[in-house]
Amino acid sequence: MADQKQVRHPAAAYVAPFVVYLVFLMAEQAGVASVFVLYPIKTLAVAAVLVWGWRRVRDDLRERRGLLFGTLVGIAALGIWVAPELLRLTHTDFTVGGFNPTALAAPHSTLAILFRVAGAVLVVPVMEELFWRGWMIRWLVKPDFRSVPLGTFSWESFGVTVLLFGIEHNTLWHVGMITGVLYNWILYRTKSLWACILAHAVTNLLLAIYILATGKWGYW
Repeated sequence: MADQKQVRHPAAAYVAPFVVYLVFLMAEQAGVASVFVLYPIKTLAVAAVLVWGWRRVRDDLRERRGLLFGTLVGIAALGIWVAPELLRLTHTDFTVGGFNPTALAAPHSTLAILFRVAGAVLVVPVMEELFWRGWMIRWLVKPDFRSVPLGTFSWESFGVTVLLFGIEHNTLWHVGMITGVLYNWILYRTKSLWACILAHAVTNLLLAIYILATGKWGYW
């Protein structure tokens, strides 16, 4: 029965972690509970769904080439995120809003930082890359996405994933779209989801370091 369900719903392991993530995101925006309470639960819940579906996606994660290229692009992507602020191309005050753990007293603030960084670096890159570049970019080429090799290009799948990836990042949609272009480029060049995941993780790690060093919590 399990094998039949896997055949009938091959996208579940790619899509379910992202759906769980969105549900918690909506709960945070609706003020269901403090973001400092919901974020650790969200991180653990998404991680649990990733573990549940791992054997269903592992065939797409066998290829580990292009990791150096992914790392370099991930570093470059950090520049895309912070350049508008550093070059004064935006009037957004990133010291206001966002996920600001300094609002909590120690040791809760430290715990909040650890969960935020762990979620951004270890969970989100896997969850998002499985959804955007493991599933959607291929599903838009052909509904039987498993028959579409990783890195297959079409203008429709390229454009839609870049647009939606940008929209996902709300007010930073423009830098989100540029980053989406970069991550898609990694996939086309390397045919490796791991290279995309690593690039995403490197960008998020460097951005986290920048945020913690400068107090620009608005990026979170």
